[in-house]
Parts: sequence; C-alpha cells; structure tokens
Amino acid sequence: FLSWSVVGPRSRGRALVRAGLKMVWILVNLVSLLPGAGPQLCGRRAALLGAAAFAAGGSRNARADTAVPTFTLKGIPGIAAITGSDAPRPGELGVIAKGADGSKSGRLQFCDKKGCITSFGLPEDEGYIPPWTYAPEELRTTSVNDARRAALRAQLAAEGGDSVSRPARKTLETAQGEMRTMLASVDGCLIVKDEPRYFLLEFEDPISGAKDDVEFLFSLNSPVVGYRSAPRTGADDKRQRERIRDLRKRLEPKGWKSVGRAAGVNS
Repeated sequence: FLSWSVVGPRSRGRALVRAGLKMVWILVNLVSLLPGAGPQLCGRRAALLGAAAFAAGGSRNARADTAVPTFTLKGIPGIAAITGSDAPRPGELGVIAKGADGSKSGRLQFCDKKGCITSFGLPEDEGYIPPWTYAPEELRTTSVNDARRAALRAQLAAEGGDSVSRPARKTLETAQGEMRTMLASVDGCLIVKDEPRYFLLEFEDPISGAKDDVEFLFSLNSPVVGYRSAPRTGADDKRQRERIRDLRKRLEPKGWKSVGRAAGVNS
C-alpha cells in the first residue's frame, strides 16, 4: 500500500489507476472460469491486460511493444482450487464390460456429472453425442443417397457389371494410427495411455491450467469409435463439445465422420 503523505496528487492518481486495472483484470479472468464462459472473453482480457501494462510501464513502453501480451493464471495463489489444475486423475477411467477373456468390445463409463459428454449413453441423455466412424461406407444407414447407391450396386451386380475396383477396407489398426498421428499434433494434449483400441488423453487449458480427461474406444466389431470427455472440476460441457468437434474435423480428410452425419442425421 502507498503512504499518501509522501506522494503527490499525480502519483496517487497513477497508483489508483494501476490498482483498479489490475483488479478488473483478475475479476475478468475469474469470471471466464465460470460455466458457460468461453473464448468470447479473450479479446476483452487482452485489451484490459494491455491497458494495465500501459499504465504500469508508461506510454513509451506501450508504443515500443504493440504486440498483444500473453498471460496465464498458473501460479496465482489459490487459483488451482478454482480451475482444478491440481485435481487428481479419476480412478474409474478405462474400458469395462470386455468379458473375462477380453473377447467383447466393451464400453466406457457412464457420465456421472454435469459437464461430461459421452457416446456411451442414451440419445435422450443431456450429455450424449453420437460416436464417430472411420469407414462411413460400411455402416448401414437410412439416407436417401445411400439407398440409391445400394440399389445401383445391386443392379450392376445383376447385370454382371459390378467389376469396378473398390478401395481396400480400412483396418482398425490403420484407423487408430490415424488418430494417434492427429493427437500428436494437438497442443495441450498428453497421451496418457495408448493401448489396442483405447486412448486415454489429458488436455490442459493453456490459460487456467484446468485439466480434462478424454477417452476413445474403438469398437471390436464395427468401424465405430466411441468416446467420453469430462472436466476434472466444474461443469463446462461447452469446452468438451468444442474439443470433440475440433478433433473430429481434424480427421475428416481421412474420411472420418460423426455416425449421425454418416446416417444423414444432423449432429
């Protein structure tokens, strides 16, 4: 704190401005950690931080460095209790119902809290999102286009003209390799477990340090990949949904789709 008896009015004003801007910056960052707060706050935080840097360093330094500053909440005393950055990894993660000899496809755990999303649930569940497929052409769908293609193939076969070569069927191992390569290119992604048909991943937010646990399970009997994504603390399912969507789009060039979209259903 400043001793007002030893500073002039101008110095007092500058000190108050600096203190006020720092308090606003801290409050804005804390608000961004609440459920529903998203990337739309980033620009505001950057602007406030730039203003604080201007007030603290003077106009000369601000003119010399016009780049948007980078920042992090990591290291702030008590912030880990809010963001969950120091929360331990849940112990119930992993594949269940595989059978004693591992002959069954298995499944991932149900979602037991708000903020968790999964493809291993009922379609009417709040946290349900359709699984993915790495071979859409192999799934039986009800879309009009697929029905037409099936009818055309049947007609060609009946006429003895179905001799057009088709691409080789994508194997489970190839599909898992495609996902492995994609995950290695994602910032903030740590591959905790890489096992046959299964990935356990840890994602860390670069600003708050908040951690999410994401699992992928490849079906044993069909070209379908299910998943589960949950924050360690909080109830932010928006972050989970956006990340899952981003990961799927990264795989689209390899032919991956949401099962809902492969079947002609919006998802």
